[in-house]
Amino acid sequence: MEHNFLHPLTGSFAQPAAENPTVIMVEAAYRHLGLDWRYLNVEVSPEHLGDAVRGARAMSWRGFNCSIPHKVAVIQHKVAVIQHLDGLGASAEIIGAVNTVVRRADALIGENTDGKGFVKALEEIASASNKSIVLFGAGGAARAVAVELALAGAKKITVVNRGKERGEDLGVCAAEI
Repeated sequence: MEHNFLHPLTGSFAQPAAENPTVIMVEAAYRHLGLDWRYLNVEVSPEHLGDAVRGARAMSWRGFNCSIPHKVAVIQHKVAVIQHLDGLGASAEIIGAVNTVVRRADALIGENTDGKGFVKALEEIASASNKSIVLFGAGGAARAVAVELALAGAKKITVVNRGKERGEDLGVCAAEI
């Protein structure tokens, strides 16, 4: 019997990372799917993010998630993960935020899965195509959902938010798609 002790690696880069329970969920999914992969929570400060991405590339990680503070293109003059990647998926490019990085051949490609998950769940009930939709909130997740709804063909997206300016910004972003 031949053994392979080299497990494909995936993980999460965040600060703080210790409270992130994703490792339990992802490794349970890997076991369920019969994958002998590993998922690691890694504490990465903004000043070491580039090193972490280069390390993941050098170690042939299959992919990784990014959480706060690494998702959005520029926050408080700090560089985010986008600047260290080879390319972006369509919605990540529009949103300006990456929460998932996947390896495609030798390239690390940034994706944003927040809105994709919402639209996939919605499609089990109804299609967004040619529909008028009311979206409550204008934060990061709402931005991802609005972009994916627009890409799915929503006719109109009305944003309801506590702050007028942020809601209007999101409405303009969705309307341009």
